[in-house]
Amino acid sequence: MNQSPSSNHRTACRQVALVTTVVTLILSGFTQAEEKTPSRPQSPRRVKLHVEEIEAATSSEHARQTIAAGIPLDRLEDHHRVQVEALLANRSLFRCLPALRIELEPSSYEFYRRQPEIAVAIWQVLGISEVKLKPIVRDHYTVDSTDGSRGTIEILLRTDDLLIVRGTGNWHSGLLPVPIRSEGLFVLRHRFEQDRDGRRFVTHQAALFLAFPQQSVRNVAKLISPVTNLIADRNFRDISLFLRMMQVASVQRPGWVERIAGRLKGLTRSQRDEFLKTAARAVVTARRIRETASQR
Repeated sequence: MNQSPSSNHRTACRQVALVTTVVTLILSGFTQAEEKTPSRPQSPRRVKLHVEEIEAATSSEHARQTIAAGIPLDRLEDHHRVQVEALLANRSLFRCLPALRIELEPSSYEFYRRQPEIAVAIWQVLGISEVKLKPIVRDHYTVDSTDGSRGTIEILLRTDDLLIVRGTGNWHSGLLPVPIRSEGLFVLRHRFEQDRDGRRFVTHQAALFLAFPQQSVRNVAKLISPVTNLIADRNFRDISLFLRMMQVASVQRPGWVERIAGRLKGLTRSQRDEFLKTAARAVVTARRIRETASQR
């Protein structure tokens, strides 16, 4: 059965958004997270999760130039620098996502930042994503989706407060008869802080630079960018809420976290152990904060 024009438009938005956020991450499976019932074990009892928006998202030329100028090209390997310079020279799409502040253990943030495949594996257990992220060699991953979309992600630079990721791939679209070829750069910066009560926070913000070699795809991408920009912003917020949710679950529902650990696929035993140790640190921090508050 042929899809209606409105259905094609929604599919195109969803697929260009997939390209936008899959370079993320990484952070990226939420792009194809459709409305469906999660598989067991279900998420813990609903609690109010909150992330604070520190700075609004933007696609302005000023933000583009500022972020591009702040990329430490001299710290990249020569062939990576050439790739990044070529991508930055291409003016297909740019989005600076909102700066968000999350109450979160620094060790938890670093855990998922350094091992994004574990976050994606959790999404699969919860039934919120069918994207698979598989490590090949150090800092190299393959991305696969059930619709046949495939790509690769490579971490070009990781420092204490900066992550630069390059992604390439072919993504299927309901609007075009051939896969969408794209290349993207994801630049993530973060900082940690602690308040007087001992609560710890992370503030992070990401920027996306996307290039499409096919002229027809570039035209569609630019046409629907107001929609895909909002989807990318929402996905980044959803990822931030996921990080917060895992922290809350670790403290309030440790048994649920243990069940999740038992269902994660494709992980080594050391990764499972590290996952549980990361959750345990959140419990220790919460206990210390309560004890400090009771002594006042």
